[in-house]
Formats: sequence, C-alpha cells, structure tokens
Amino acid sequence: MISSKNRKKITKFASEGGEGAEVYYPLRNNNELAEMILEEIGNKGQIERGTFQRRLPEDPSKDYYYIQRLTPDTQSLLIEYGFIDNPKDVQKLQNNLLDYVEGVVKAVANYAGVPYTPPEGSGEETGRYTVQRGDTLWSIAKRFNTTIDALRTANNLTSDTLQVGQVLIIPTDQNVGGTNTMTYTVQRGDSLWKIANQFNTTVNVLRDLNRLNTDILQIGQILQVPVNETNTEQTILYTVQRGDTLWSIANRYNTTVNTLRSINELTTDILQPGQVLRIPGNPTTSNPSSRTYTVKQGDTLYRISQQYQVPVDRIIEANNLTTTILQPGQTLIIPS
Repeated sequence: MISSKNRKKITKFASEGGEGAEVYYPLRNNNELAEMILEEIGNKGQIERGTFQRRLPEDPSKDYYYIQRLTPDTQSLLIEYGFIDNPKDVQKLQNNLLDYVEGVVKAVANYAGVPYTPPEGSGEETGRYTVQRGDTLWSIAKRFNTTIDALRTANNLTSDTLQVGQVLIIPTDQNVGGTNTMTYTVQRGDSLWKIANQFNTTVNVLRDLNRLNTDILQIGQILQVPVNETNTEQTILYTVQRGDTLWSIANRYNTTVNTLRSINELTTDILQPGQVLRIPGNPTTSNPSSRTYTVKQGDTLYRISQQYQVPVDRIIEANNLTTTILQPGQTLIIPS
C-alpha cells in the first residue's frame, strides 16, 4: 500500500512546470530499459526529457522513491508521460495517452526478447490506420516510419486535413522520389552531417529526400536515407569510442589509416566519441580473432549477449563502452 505522502513523491515532478516524458529507474539497475521506454514514447510523438535516478537525501545508497526502495530485484520504473500543469501536455495526454502506454508495452517486449503484437485496430497489423483525435499526417508518418508525401500519394490526398474515423492506407514501399531508401530514426547527438557520413551520402540529399526546411533534428524523428551498395554491403559502420585513434581502428579491422581517411573523407585525424566511421571489408572477416555485429533497432546488450552466448561485461570491455545505450548502425566487436 502506498501512502498519500509517497503518492505525492511519485507524482511531484509531473506537476511542476515542464513538457514531455521522463522515466525514473532504480539505483540497482542500469538505464537500458528506461531509455528503450522513453524512445518508444518519443516515437509516439511525445518530447523525451530523459531518464533519471534519484537518491534519498538522508541515505544516498537508497532510492528516493518509496515504491522503488521496497521492490528489490525488479525493474521498478516510474514513467511520467507528461505534465498536468502544461496545456500542451494535457492535450497530448487526453489524445495520445494510450499510444504512449502501447509504446511502453512494445519497449518491454523488445527488452525481454519476446514477440510484440500490435493491438487490433492500430493499423500496424493491417496496413491501414483509423485516424484518431489529435492525429496529423506528420504524427502518422512518424509512427509508421514513412513520409507525409508517401501518405498523400497512397491515399490520393488533396488536403492535409484529416477527419476522425478516416481510414488511411499505410504505404510499405520504401522508394522515395525514384531513390531506393531505408528509414533511420534520429538518435541523441545526431546531426544531418553525421547521418550523411554514416550512410555515404550528402546533407543536401538528405534535405531533398525528407523535404527539410531546417537542419535541426528531433530525437525519434524518422528520416529517409538512400540505400546503395557502398553503404549496405561494401562497408561496416563503427562508432568511435573514447580512446580510439585512426591507427587503432585500422589495426583492429586489418586496414590502413589512409584508407579510413579516404573512405570517410576525413580532413583531420582527430576523432570524437560517438562519431560513425565506415570500415571497408566484410564484417565476418575483418578481424579473425573476433566477430562484429551491427546494432539494429530494438537491440540491447542483453539480447546480443544471449545471441552470441557472451557475457554482457565482456562485450562492454571489448568495445570500451561507457554506456549500455546502443545506437542503430553501431558496430560492436563480439569477443570469441
């Protein structure tokens, strides 16, 4: 039983001026599941404020929240979907709360490695979607990893105005403007330049494909990126870790510094943690003493460790990871 005093503690930060969703996780856990949940809520259109831990002031070894202190050995998370004193969040919660909750269900299923089944009528299982109150073409396009133009074309729309109850066809064709494309979800720290570099294209191409009128990106935003042999078959992607140098990366993947400079169009040998480099060669043969794995949407260190039967801490050590948060397209070394 949670007392009224502790109920106030749980809801305090959802009513003190702000906008967006927050997830609080206990001191005994890492933020992996919390980040996955926040990302899925963001994919449903809510602002992502971050994931946090709070400590009891009188005893910093204990969780601040009563419910987390008294439920040991579990993933006890507090999810704040929005702020009740912010008119924008109030409207979002009235219109989209069930979508946010469904995002949590999807994240938990992905984290646990169990199949996720979308709810009936969501459109995700049928290729059709029934417009709900508060929907826009932009929010629907974001939810289903497509573009506004693709929705207009698939449904012969002459206006962007939608009616509640209107049924839309959700396109699955990933050919935009005559260019073969795939979708990419913007991650924390991304920029158009970084994404263009990652997928062997240019900022101008990304602007044109996505009809962008600004270079400012939002976490969870879905972009169309061009697909070609260079960025899907001839290279692998590697995310620079703290302490990496061009020489150490070239040595690890049996290539040369000059090759890395050339393929990545580098004008300096200085690398930044989080920078994505293209590495020439086949990921299964680049290093005979280890394997590499390219992170996919929804992957976690735990799931990858189970797939390769390698402990999580060995993967962390082999890749010099300072966080358990993975980025789609990131290349991990899987120790033998």
